Amino acid sequence: MAGSATATPTRSSASYRRGRSIQVTLAHIVLLIVVAISFYPLIVMALNSFKTDSEVLRNPAGWPEVWTLASYEAIFQYHGGLWRNFMNSVFVATTSTLIAVWFASMAAFAFAKYQFRGRNLIFALLLAMMMVPFEITVPPLYIMFARLGWLNTYQALIVPGLASVFGLFLMRQYMLGIPSALLEAARIDGANHWQLYWRIMAPASAPILGAFAILHFMGVWNDYLWPLVVATERSIQPIMVVLPNLRDPHIGFLPVWGTIMAGSVLATLPIVTVFVAFQDKFMSSVVIGAVKE
Repeated sequence: MAGSATATPTRSSASYRRGRSIQVTLAHIVLLIVVAISFYPLIVMALNSFKTDSEVLRNPAGWPEVWTLASYEAIFQYHGGLWRNFMNSVFVATTSTLIAVWFASMAAFAFAKYQFRGRNLIFALLLAMMMVPFEITVPPLYIMFARLGWLNTYQALIVPGLASVFGLFLMRQYMLGIPSALLEAARIDGANHWQLYWRIMAPASAPILGAFAILHFMGVWNDYLWPLVVATERSIQPIMVVLPNLRDPHIGFLPVWGTIMAGSVLATLPIVTVFVAFQDKFMSSVVIGAVKE
């Protein structure tokens, strides 16, 4: 009986381990399927970029019958090349991201660590603005920029994204967790407001600054509606506006899918580069608050 009593927990433990192993295996299989589904459009895009325009129409989802760089060469030849539009996107997204991170971090510092009249009310009103769809603000913004003479200028592409309420909220919540004792010690040493922000709050908030920089850069880079409205001249348009409108120069109405896919591959590289550059800060910001001491 003693042997039977000791054998029962052993069998139960072994059964539990087998059941746990099956659960882990099934979870891995499901995750692999999800990853494959997520990467499938990217793989198809990359494969189609090595096909001719005619082959993309015949064989949109298969391997290239003949691998060619003709679509990439067409990017440099189409209407004088698309490099100007590509650099437009780089300039607009980079400038907007740097200034937006700077503005949002300074505003978050003020809302998180300073006491002033109406602070909570102003912050609540700013959060309420997040519930207003951007599409509603397009007509008044367009009229305002038209009266300023800013249509078809870089200002019209950059300025609307500089004040990010989402970035303000994100950074404020992070800065609330930074001990105020650090600021008090710096004030005793004679630090002014700018030094408190630049030498203490900004370095301490580096993870959330990097996370917001990635999100903002991706948002500006992928933006289509606003640049389409305010930038009608080809020389000002970002690459995301130009790519969907590429047409066969001889037929006129037929999209050049191979060139579009090749341009999409090149347009994806800056986003991947930005994520790789800031992924450590992005991932560290994701787990902030997940563990409580």
